[in-house]
Amino acid sequence: MPRLIPIVRWSFLPPASRPPPPVASLLVEGIPENLSILLSGRLTWPAVAMLLDSGTPGFDALVAPGHVATVMGPEEWQFVVDKHHISTAVAGFTPESLLAATYSVLRQLIDGKQFLDNCYPELVRPGGNPSAKQHLNASMQVVDANWRGIGTIPASGFKLREAFAEADARLRFPEYEEPARRRAGEMPPGCDCAQVVLGRKYPNQCRLYGNACTPRNPVGPCMVSDEGACRIWWSGGNAFLQV
Repeated sequence: MPRLIPIVRWSFLPPASRPPPPVASLLVEGIPENLSILLSGRLTWPAVAMLLDSGTPGFDALVAPGHVATVMGPEEWQFVVDKHHISTAVAGFTPESLLAATYSVLRQLIDGKQFLDNCYPELVRPGGNPSAKQHLNASMQVVDANWRGIGTIPASGFKLREAFAEADARLRFPEYEEPARRRAGEMPPGCDCAQVVLGRKYPNQCRLYGNACTPRNPVGPCMVSDEGACRIWWSGGNAFLQV
């Protein structure tokens, strides 16, 4: 059975009408003096590149996130096909778009082909959203970033540019920086969330899943929100493959 890794969130407006990212727009257009930004933005494809370069990606095809491609353009995912020869499709967030992307990568696998298929053309356009990218580049710079339980991934995060240092909560409230940095690198003992995120374990293969870790008593970050892989798996119940 082919293994697919979906990386999805939400996006609603077409590129022509989508405003710039709220934080970037707020910074560029003027931020109130009494407001600080604690930025933890991440770039998805460097993490996927790290996983693919490890030699054990844990999946055979990629369903890429439409919200990222809406802003940055679908071309950011071309490396998955060109370098790693993995079937890839950009998906939206309606059942129809998700099914179309799933069908696309399965069809590619069956046919022995690998290409990047945009299954979200109503919102994802070549080149992405120039206005949004301009605001991002003006207010933020790309830096190495820590991914909880995984480690530091080069060029995978954002930080505010020097011009906006006064709005940077890490600089404005330095007494909280070190405790926050330590916690950001930790995973609760026994939690396999990092392996779940990397596609190397199913949620119910985690040592804590369904025992110490439940939606009512989440231990790891994957069980916390409706977007967490373990929470989604739990909500699906018997609809998911039990392995």
